Amino acid sequence: MLTLFVILAVLAVMVGGAVLAARSFRIADDFSGGAVGIIIAPCVLSLYLVAAAMAVVIGWEDYKAAEDGMAAEAAAAQELYWSSTAFPEEEGDAVRDHLRTYLTTVVEDDWPRMEARGELSGKGDNDLAALAASVRGLSVSDTGDGLDRLTARQEITELSDARGQRANAAGDQIPTLLTVIAVVTAVVVAVLPFAMIKQGARVAYFWASVNLAFVFATIALLFALGTPYTGVLANDAGGLEEAIAGFDRADLALESR
Repeated sequence: MLTLFVILAVLAVMVGGAVLAARSFRIADDFSGGAVGIIIAPCVLSLYLVAAAMAVVIGWEDYKAAEDGMAAEAAAAQELYWSSTAFPEEEGDAVRDHLRTYLTTVVEDDWPRMEARGELSGKGDNDLAALAASVRGLSVSDTGDGLDRLTARQEITELSDARGQRANAAGDQIPTLLTVIAVVTAVVVAVLPFAMIKQGARVAYFWASVNLAFVFATIALLFALGTPYTGVLANDAGGLEEAIAGFDRADLALESR
């Protein structure tokens, strides 16, 4: 709701500024072709383009990093599930049960909190701790060299690292200063053409309006990016849900042996 209010406020400032510029603050021809048109306008436009481009790139990189982290988390969970099949039966069952519980908590508790509050759930922390404890308590594997146990511990480390990355990514946003620069310069870029139009030039008003619409759309996009788990580039929990479904397929494969 706050984001929508800010977007509408920016639109109101642009439109109101354009109307005032066209009616009351028209720039004289001498200045339009002089300092304003040759120096000030290009500088403001350049600053706006750089700020907007940097903001979009940052938002996209945050999204991709979160997406890659989720893929790594799902892969680590699947590897751990298969690794647990080499453990003694009771220990393997305990690890798999804790792993199912943890991923279910991630999907059902973590994700809604990341979307709404930008944070992870305490239950997820507790479930991961229980999973790690079940792995740390493993006896030496049937291979005699502890290789399966070592692999499981490595997967737990990867799950823990992935959780930490999600916690950081849940709060990732475009830097406030960069957003402010983009918004302020966008308002100037949107309004200035209206102040430089000669009276009665309808075609010029049309293109100035198109420019305003385009500039506003880019600013609206910046606000719509949100975090890697909200907005137009939101990661969903599909990869982890697929991992949980893969556990069921793994159980069927083990039962058919």
